[in-house]
Amino acid sequence: MIYRQYVGLVLLALAYGLLIPGISEPVLHVVTTLDKSELANMGQEALLASPDIPSFIKSMATELFNNVTVEGTVVIQDTAKSILDTSELLWNQGNRTVAALILFFSVVVPVIKAGLLIVHLGFQRYFWGQMAGKISSGLSKWSMADVFVMALIISFLAIKASAGSSPLVETSIAFEVGFYYFLGYCLFSIAGSQLLATTQSSVGEVSAKECI
Repeated sequence: MIYRQYVGLVLLALAYGLLIPGISEPVLHVVTTLDKSELANMGQEALLASPDIPSFIKSMATELFNNVTVEGTVVIQDTAKSILDTSELLWNQGNRTVAALILFFSVVVPVIKAGLLIVHLGFQRYFWGQMAGKISSGLSKWSMADVFVMALIISFLAIKASAGSSPLVETSIAFEVGFYYFLGYCLFSIAGSQLLATTQSSVGEVSAKECI
């Protein structure tokens, strides 16, 4: 029982150590590039379709385009956003409910859980210390909400990045280190909370048997 509690505390310590870089480091890296050849083709088509341009200019432009090879891409966007950056972006865009939910489940709930756990471990003999442990155990049931927050952020950034994708504009998305930090926090937090919850249940059963 003591061993489980010790392991649970170690896992939670690791979890909260990963939480800080998990919310402050970039989660996704989005790169948007512009295809030069597609841009040149679009320019040629627009030039030839314009009724205001004289025919001899169109002929010269066509010959020029046919003799010039345009290749390569140009980077028009290269961004990497963290959970905090995404929350700020959503807030500034008017999506304040979503931004508040992200901050609540990724920052406020973990801080409250950590505070309640500290109170419980430091004052287990007192009634309010035991209540703090029960409340912390209850909040642990919301652990999957942390995973939901990460999925929400990734979905938001991926959808926004791919919204403008076309033959002319290409978008590539890659996970950054913040994603793995936050994922580690979620996994260690769930495992540590479950071990402590099991320990508390065992202590309660032992106490009940002693009373009988």
